[in-house]
Amino acid sequence: MAQTSSPRREFLLGTAAAALAPAQQREIRVAHVGIGNRGTGLVKQVLAQPDVRVTAMCDTDSGKRDAALSMAARDSPRSFTDYRQMLDFKEIDAVVIATPCDLHAEMASIAMQAGKYVYCEKPLGVTPEQVAMALKTARSSKAWLQIGQQLRYYPTVRESIRQIHEVKAVGTPFVIKAQRHSTATDPAAGQRVLPAWYDDVKRSGDLIVENAVHNLDVCNWAAGSRPVSCFGHGKKYLPQTIPAGSVMMDGFSVTYLYENDMHLDYSQLYLHPRQMRELKNGQWYIVFGSEGSLEINGGMLYPMRGEPSKYFTEEIEKGRENAMAEFFRCIREGQRPYASIEIGATAALTAIMGREAIYRKSMVTWKELGVSV
Repeated sequence: MAQTSSPRREFLLGTAAAALAPAQQREIRVAHVGIGNRGTGLVKQVLAQPDVRVTAMCDTDSGKRDAALSMAARDSPRSFTDYRQMLDFKEIDAVVIATPCDLHAEMASIAMQAGKYVYCEKPLGVTPEQVAMALKTARSSKAWLQIGQQLRYYPTVRESIRQIHEVKAVGTPFVIKAQRHSTATDPAAGQRVLPAWYDDVKRSGDLIVENAVHNLDVCNWAAGSRPVSCFGHGKKYLPQTIPAGSVMMDGFSVTYLYENDMHLDYSQLYLHPRQMRELKNGQWYIVFGSEGSLEINGGMLYPMRGEPSKYFTEEIEKGRENAMAEFFRCIREGQRPYASIEIGATAALTAIMGREAIYRKSMVTWKELGVSV
């Protein structure tokens, strides 16, 4: 299999040489497919972009579709219930996909085949076959796909990756420890407001694919590599224990070994009491190296000898995620997106490999997935 891009190359990809001719028109015409919670947020982001017009809305839920049409009334978008019919509408340059996870790869592939630029929410797919299909389509398309791995567009995360791979702040990196912990859901507080498909592991890909794919992508980026093997364990712990594979897990741990021999321990648990401060709650990533350790989201460097220091500047800390702005900039300037389909495929396959290791209760290798990225 081909090696992943170097960290330096990935970091500069947003300003790489043009792979496609710049869009001729100044105004970019956008269609939205899927207008649930995340999709509605993306509509708001698109409406805030200069010289961008929302020309079509597609959703099978009439209530959500009508709400989105009202939100974008300024642009008088057309209404659709079938995304294939929508793609026949000529006034579309780009498509934003925010549907259930199991539909991402198919919809993105058909949109790229139609010559549309695609912004697709993560994960790229929930099975290796779906990921392979999207990659195959992208390789023959004149358009491209930007994956919704938004952490790639946070100035704080970018600076942390630069410190690891360019500044060599920790020397040679060896080990990553990361987590995404929170307290258990209080039954008295009521059920989570989530769509029905979310808890269907066949549709969402389970917690590790639908949710942890963001965190695992950052770990891949920090490692500057991709995994070759994985062990894992998880289940639905509360309110009663259910083995993994039938309902969405609320806790799991996975261990990955990378091509460059780095090692990742990642856990995601909804079992972390707020009062337990010996192990910090929330999301964090720590990279351990020959010269010290670095906390990615905290911007702290801990040398083997000497005092800790913060490497985030005030400007970096105040910087905001700009994935959608970058999407339209790349279309106008004929550039490849920073979070490319290869990034999305690697992140999705990393999560899928972890899920399969948990389900099978045995080691799973990248090679077994059968997908060339």
